[in-house]
Amino acid sequence: MGALSGVKILELGQVVAAPFCGALLGDFGAEVTKVESITGDGLRNMGPQYDGRSLWFNVENRNKKVISVNLKDDEGKAILKKMIAEADVMIENFRPGILEKLGFDIETIRSINPSIIVTRLSGYGQTGPYRKRAGYDRVGVGMGGLTYITGFQDRPPLKPGVSVADYLVGFSAAYGIMLALYERDIKGSGKGQEIDIALFEPIFRILEFTALNYHLTGTVRERTGNTFVATVPSGHFQSKDGKWISIALANDKLFTKLAQLIGREDWLEREEFKTQVQRQENRTEIDQYTEQWINEHSAKECFDILGDFIPMGPIYDIASIFEDPHYKARGDIIEVPDERWGKVKMQGIVPKLSRTPGSVNWLGPDLGENSLEILQELGYKAMEIERLKQSGVVKFKESKR
Repeated sequence: MGALSGVKILELGQVVAAPFCGALLGDFGAEVTKVESITGDGLRNMGPQYDGRSLWFNVENRNKKVISVNLKDDEGKAILKKMIAEADVMIENFRPGILEKLGFDIETIRSINPSIIVTRLSGYGQTGPYRKRAGYDRVGVGMGGLTYITGFQDRPPLKPGVSVADYLVGFSAAYGIMLALYERDIKGSGKGQEIDIALFEPIFRILEFTALNYHLTGTVRERTGNTFVATVPSGHFQSKDGKWISIALANDKLFTKLAQLIGREDWLEREEFKTQVQRQENRTEIDQYTEQWINEHSAKECFDILGDFIPMGPIYDIASIFEDPHYKARGDIIEVPDERWGKVKMQGIVPKLSRTPGSVNWLGPDLGENSLEILQELGYKAMEIERLKQSGVVKFKESKR
């Protein structure tokens, strides 16, 4: 039994943010039913394809059942109403106004199911002057303030390597859902509520001291490359055998240990290196010598000498991750069964729960794969199902799981 067994999630998710939120809940046993358009979630056509299937879609829609419905048709709307009536949580990431245009404003949803928790993810949120603007991950990371401080000062701002805003919004939405479920079911109000989250908001929340520092001092935080203002030394340095290593020290005890291990005890006598604040102001020599020391040692030597004492780690590509024994020991790469591909490997479950650790039982289903099963569970009879199929209101996959 997963931690969320018995919780019914209705997902009208597309691309990344809402599907990732649904996947997080599904990993821990929630019953997630995804409603797709007749043409399918756009993520089915994004990212690398293998054997005619989107690998990205398969990761972010694992553990879900899917039904493909034309929500512009009255019969399609009737299907959705039945699903809303049975759901604990509804997740959607349409542009604000689209759900209302389909006839499902909050008041209508509440009239169907007063206790449902409606989770709304969008580029700019449901309120404010920008609410109707389209928003994708790149836009959210930029508006949230992360892109501006990423990269080197003499070069253009850089987008992070993955869809950070989409994934942080997914995590934040899942957290909000758990808060709302706790209030409804444990504190006992029995009432649903609306969760409203914009792509840029979790990005802004993780900007550390940036907002408070600007308010108090007027300082606009700038790009600092691979170093970081609060840690000395810090950076990404290449070992003698060509491997990249990250390192960051944030207190006097760690600095003392580093100086002893790399033969620079003289640093400990220098007035300009006595405190963390002083080292931040006089960091050049420390960063440069640390880089030189790492350049002169293999990665194995670096970790043998420093690894148990100094905050440092390898900068991995995916092949290195697959080979790492710590990933294996932690169960962070899992095998998931698939009818077509056999057992495939992907990211494991986060976080780790001791009694109810969660599981991944299947990859993202093909378009319309569970349409028949879902309609039957909603009480539709064979003749009604055939009519929906013939009319094109619902799309079915002929071969079922």
